[in-house]
Amino acid sequence: MRIAAAVLAVIACLFVAAPSRADTHKLRVASLAPKNSTWGKVFKVWQKALSKKSNGQLELEVYYNASQGNEDTMVSKMKTGSLDGAALTSVGMSRITKDVLVLQLPGVVDSWDLLDKVRADVAPELEKRFEKEGFIVVGWGDLGLVRQWTKGFELRRPGDLKGRRPLVWRNEPIGPAIYTAIGGVVPTPLSPPEVLPALRAGKIEALNAPALAAEQLQWTPFLDHVSSTASVCAVGGTVFRKKALEGLPKDLQTIFWDLQKRAAEVNKDRVRKADAQAFTRISKKMTVVDLSSADREEWRKVIVPALKQLGQGTFSGELVERVLKLSGKS
Repeated sequence: MRIAAAVLAVIACLFVAAPSRADTHKLRVASLAPKNSTWGKVFKVWQKALSKKSNGQLELEVYYNASQGNEDTMVSKMKTGSLDGAALTSVGMSRITKDVLVLQLPGVVDSWDLLDKVRADVAPELEKRFEKEGFIVVGWGDLGLVRQWTKGFELRRPGDLKGRRPLVWRNEPIGPAIYTAIGGVVPTPLSPPEVLPALRAGKIEALNAPALAAEQLQWTPFLDHVSSTASVCAVGGTVFRKKALEGLPKDLQTIFWDLQKRAAEVNKDRVRKADAQAFTRISKKMTVVDLSSADREEWRKVIVPALKQLGQGTFSGELVERVLKLSGKS
């Protein structure tokens, strides 16, 4: 509630109504997030602000909780015009431009400071690639620090996963590449809405996720170990069809971008803080696994070669090397 209140307070100064006009424009946006989640509350405030500022001429219709399908389905619906936008994780964004996943190289972009540095460098280039595909990234977002979660065992080194069933995200190439490099691991590919039923059924024993997401998506009751060390920063973004935004009257375009800019400023660091608070809460109920420097080195020996291999065809090799160099982990 504090997040929603803060957003509303900052953009309240923009609530002077626009001149009345007969036509009404609606932007249809989908999200995996539940309506009452941290992200859902921000959407609600954005809805109210757009309607108020435009005197009801610009409406945001939000579909929550994967009601429009998984992220690949959302992207397909944007391409056909049945959706105008979507709040996507990096995996969903990669369905438009695969190289967006260079922002989430595990064991590399593993702190907020590093993410800020790397994203400032590569985001402009990535945004150009989205535009070539007919999309606009209206805002980048953070989901939290990704940690390793397990059920029934401690995960310290890559070898601890042998014979286990970890989760990998559908259509995401990094996890499978790393597990192949480890060997003897049989990952289970799922989309976010499929995770909770799989946890209940005992089909997965390990997963990587931010504390805030694991808590709000109700995964934590089925896990009992969590790493104190973050492996990567989970990121995403809100993406719109270029035609949907360019088709708005100029005054409504101005309102849209003005409010989006203000909302981005207000929300900066809020998810990061909420994620840290979620980890503090959860860590009191679980076994926290502290990785030693030797443990982290074992992960590095597996991860860096796997990422460089992905840079030889799956991702842009130049972008992978740039991120590795920026992070000092090449």
